[in-house]
Amino acid sequence: MTTTVTVEQQVQELIELVNNQWKVNFIESGHSSYSKLEYSVGKKYIKLNQFRVYADDSFNNNGVFMFVDKNTGECYKPASFKAPAKIVRYMITELLKDPEMVDPYGSFLYLN
Repeated sequence: MTTTVTVEQQVQELIELVNNQWKVNFIESGHSSYSKLEYSVGKKYIKLNQFRVYADDSFNNNGVFMFVDKNTGECYKPASFKAPAKIVRYMITELLKDPEMVDPYGSFLYLN
C-alpha cells in the first residue's frame, strides 16, 4: 500500500522545519523576537501567515508570508492579503529539500 502525501501535509512539514530552525536561531543569537509561520486553508490556496513572537510570548501578525496551491504545490509570493502574485516561485517539494533557503524575510520568493 502506498501513501500519498498531500500538499497540506507538505506545508505542515515545511512549517515545522522552518519554525524550529528560526526558534533555534533566536535562542542562539539572543535576539528579543523571532518569526513563526502558521497556515490556513482556503478554496484554492494554503495561506502561510507570519507572526513575530517576543521573549514574553506575546506576538503580532506580520501578514501573509506565502501562498501554496492546494492541488499542485506551487508556491507564490503574496500580491495582497487575499491573493498571490501571478508567477510561480517554487514547488513545495523544492522547499522541503532545502528548508534553509526559507528565510524570515521571504527574500527567496523574489525573482532575480
